[in-house]
Amino acid sequence: MNGRRRVVITGLGIISPIGNDVATAWNNALAGRSGVTRITRFDASGFNAQIAGEVKDFDVTKYMTAKEARRMDTFIHYGIAAAIEAIKDSGIEITDANRERIGCVIGSGIGGLPMIEDNHAEFTTRGPRRISAFLIPGSIINMISGNLSIMFGLKGPNLAMVSACTTGTHCIGESARMIEYGDADVMIAGGSEATISPLAETWT
Repeated sequence: MNGRRRVVITGLGIISPIGNDVATAWNNALAGRSGVTRITRFDASGFNAQIAGEVKDFDVTKYMTAKEARRMDTFIHYGIAAAIEAIKDSGIEITDANRERIGCVIGSGIGGLPMIEDNHAEFTTRGPRRISAFLIPGSIINMISGNLSIMFGLKGPNLAMVSACTTGTHCIGESARMIEYGDADVMIAGGSEATISPLAETWT
C-alpha cells in the first residue's frame, strides 16, 4: 500500500432524467426505462434533434430558497441537490472539529450555458443594463463546489475539474487520490450538467 489510505464511498446522490433520488434512478435503470423524451424546455420544432434527457419533477426549493435559486444556472441546482443527498446518505456530521478535512471536487463539462444564452438574448434585445449581476457567479463551473462549501462550511480542498463527458468520473478519481494521500478525510465528488437549450441543440 506504500502508506496510502484506502478509500470508500459512503453516500450517494443523484438528479437525473430517470430519477431524482438514488432508489428511483437505480430501479428505472434496472428496468431499462429511458429518460429520453421530446424536448419541453423550449420549442425544438425547428431543430433536427428534438429529443433529450430532461430532468423531470425537480423542486429546487427542497434544497435552497427560490431567491437563491434565481441567482444560479440549473446545472448548479442539480449539482448541489445531488451533493446534499449524498451528504445525507453518508450520515456524516460536519462540525468545527472536522470541516477543515472535508472538501469537494464537483465539475461540469460546459457549465451555465442556458444562463449565458438567456443573458445574451437580454443584452441584444434590451441592452447591457439588463445583464444579471449574477451572470458570472451563476454560470461558472466551480460554483457547485463553491456554493456547497458555503452552505456546509467546508474548509477542505475545493475545486472543479473539466474533462468533457468524463468530468464526473475525473472528479471522483481526483477526490479519491486526495483522500488516499492524506490531503483530506472526506470529499464530496461528482459532476453536473444542464445544457438543454437552443444553442446547445445546434450542435447535435
